[in-house]
Amino acid sequence: MATNSPEGAVAMGLVQERLGAEPMRRPPLLMNPRPSSAQVQTRAQRNANLAVVLRARQLYQQRLKEAQATYPNSLGYENHHLIPMYLGGPANGQTYRLPTAYHKAITQAFRRKWEYGQGRRPEPQRLQDIMIEVYSQYPIPQLIGIEP
Repeated sequence: MATNSPEGAVAMGLVQERLGAEPMRRPPLLMNPRPSSAQVQTRAQRNANLAVVLRARQLYQQRLKEAQATYPNSLGYENHHLIPMYLGGPANGQTYRLPTAYHKAITQAFRRKWEYGQGRRPEPQRLQDIMIEVYSQYPIPQLIGIEP
């Protein structure tokens, strides 16, 4: 159904070529100019996640300086088990390379939450709570995009 009126061409999605040639179909728009509610939620979640990561990076830098001041003779790096072995983590479990002073600070934080030598390991829910508490105060740098 061809039309010569400009309104009809726009309504039909037609574009007139420059020299009066036959009209051709305009390709459909690839993006909706208004984001859907799912897109708005996704963008908000991405911004919230970015804010958490940026805060964790600042906290890591702060805690690293504190640890270096507390343990000034602790140079180099050590491997830290994500789940400490004394809390039931496997010997071949995931490890992260951390500055020695920072590793000592994390170890002390774990010891404050669950002391050595109790003769038992925490229940799974308690272990999860301990890990959340410690890692929210001492983030693992590799997990927030920092190579120590």
